[in-house]
Amino acid sequence: MTFARGGSHSKLVRSSLFRSGSFVRSLIIGAACIPATSAFTAAAKLPSLRSQLSSSSLTDTKLPPRAKKLSSLSTSMNLFRAFSGQGESVQKLSQSFVESAPSWSELEEMVKGSATGARLMEEKQQRMRGAGPTHRENKLRLFGQQEKDIRVVLYRDSAAWCPYCQKVWLLLEEKEIPYKIELINMRSYGDKPDWFLAKNPRGLLPVVEIDGKMISESVYIMQVLDSLTEKKPMLPRSDQQLMDRANSLMQLERRLFGDWCGFVFQPGAFGRSSFEDTLNLVDEALRSSPGPWFLGGDSPSIVDLQYISHIERMIPSCLYWKGFQMRGNGKWKGIEAWLAAFEQRPTYMATKSDYYTHVMDIPPQYGPGQPIPEADKYQKEIDGRAGWSLPLPPLSENSIEPVLAFNNPGDEAARHEAATSLLGNHEAVARFCCRAAGSGVGDWFRKGGMTRSKLADPNAQPNEEYVKDVDACLRVLTKALLVGTQEVEGNVSFPTSGAKVQKECLLYLQQRISVPRDMSFPAARQLRAHLSWMMDKLVD
Repeated sequence: MTFARGGSHSKLVRSSLFRSGSFVRSLIIGAACIPATSAFTAAAKLPSLRSQLSSSSLTDTKLPPRAKKLSSLSTSMNLFRAFSGQGESVQKLSQSFVESAPSWSELEEMVKGSATGARLMEEKQQRMRGAGPTHRENKLRLFGQQEKDIRVVLYRDSAAWCPYCQKVWLLLEEKEIPYKIELINMRSYGDKPDWFLAKNPRGLLPVVEIDGKMISESVYIMQVLDSLTEKKPMLPRSDQQLMDRANSLMQLERRLFGDWCGFVFQPGAFGRSSFEDTLNLVDEALRSSPGPWFLGGDSPSIVDLQYISHIERMIPSCLYWKGFQMRGNGKWKGIEAWLAAFEQRPTYMATKSDYYTHVMDIPPQYGPGQPIPEADKYQKEIDGRAGWSLPLPPLSENSIEPVLAFNNPGDEAARHEAATSLLGNHEAVARFCCRAAGSGVGDWFRKGGMTRSKLADPNAQPNEEYVKDVDACLRVLTKALLVGTQEVEGNVSFPTSGAKVQKECLLYLQQRISVPRDMSFPAARQLRAHLSWMMDKLVD
C-alpha cells in the first residue's frame, strides 16, 4: 500500500507498499497479537481470563526458579499436572493464617486513602464517561464530543499487546478521534466470537468500522482515519517530497523487520550484521530529520507509529535471546532520542508493554527465539530468575529495562497501583490463580500445536477448594503492597506446612501478569516481586 495524497478515504488505494524480497520474512497481518480478558478488570468474563502470554518454552531456563522448586517440572506443557483434578487430596492453609489476613473492605479503605489509589479510582470513573487519559480499559473515547456522533469502532486485541492494533490505537488517541472499542481474542489465544466473524469473516485484527463499513490492514486503516479530520495530520499530503520520504521510510521499516526476524529467530549470531546495518540506516534517517520524528514536526506521523510498534518489541527480544543492546550503548543516538520523545507522550506510555510480556508473547508462527550464552544474564533479569525478588533495585535510565525519570512513579506509587489493580477484581483473580490446581491447563496448546500459545488456557477451570486459601494470600499480599512487608510479617501468622498447591497457584498468576493489560511496568515489577515474597513465606 502506498501513501495516497488525497483527503478522502474513498480515494485511497490498496496497492503494495511493502516490496517482497529475500530480506523480508512474511507474516500474517494482525496475527502477532496476544488477547486476554484480564483477571484484574473483567470478572464477568472469567472463562477467558488471561488466556495468553507465552509462546516460549516453559521448561529449563525459561522458568523462574520457583517453578523448578515447586514442582518436578515435566516436559509436558501442563506445568501443574500434579494438581489438575486427578485425585490429589486437598490441603488447606491454617485457619489462623486465613483469619489474620485483612479483609478486602479494610484494604479498600487503605487504597482510597492513598494518593495513587484515589487517582486511579477517579480515572476509572472518568473512563466510564468516555473521558480521562489513554488507558487499556477504555471502551469509549469522546474527546469532548457526543456519543451519538461517533463514527468509528476499533476492534483490537484483548491484551493490548498487538503491534498492529497498537499503532491504530495510538493514532486515534493522538488525533483525538471519538471512537468505541471492542476487545477480541486472537486465534492463538482463544476463539473469536461468532458475531465478530459475521462482520469480519477473516477474523484479522485490527479492524475499524467507520459508518458501518469494516476496514482492515493497519497501514490502510491509519490513512483512512487520518483523512477523517484535519486535526493533527499524520501525513504531509501536500508535500510530495515528504510523501516520497515517508514511502521510502516505510520500505526501510519492512527491511528492519525482516532483518530482526533473521537475527532473533536464527541460531547463533546469524543475521546480526545485517540487522545492525539496517539499524544504522534507521538511525541515520532520524538524525537527518529536524527534531526527533522521522518526518519532522512537533508530533509523530504514521511512519513513526509504524516503526515504534515493532521497535518496542525488537529491543527486549534482541536483549533476551542475543544479549544485543539496542538502548543505552550510545551507538544509535537518533533512535534513543526518538524513543525518549515517544516515552514523554502519555498516549504512548499507556499502550507500551514491558520486556517480560514481549519476550513471552512472541507469536507461535514466528518460531522460538534462538538464545546464545551471552544473553543468559539478561534472560535471568527479564524472566524472573534473578529479577523478581525483594528488595528491588531502583528503576532508572540505566536499568536493564530503562525507565526515564518522568515515567518513574517511585516504589510506593508503583506498589499502590498494583494493590489497586488487585483490589479492583480480587474475586476473579483468586479463581484465576486456582486454575493451577484445577483442570484444563495446557489443553488449548496441546490441541492446537504450533498455532496456539503454550500458556493460553481459555477453557481451564479453577479448583474451587483452594479459592479461600488463595484469597487470603492475596489479601496479605495487597496489605504488603500498601504498607510494606515488614509490618505484615509482624502481624500475620504464616502457615508452617501444607502450602505447596497454594504456592503454585500464586506462581501461575505471577507468570501471567501482562503490561499494559493489567498495569504499568513499575507496578507489575512490584507485584511480581511481592508474589515471590508471598511464595517464600508459604511452606510446603
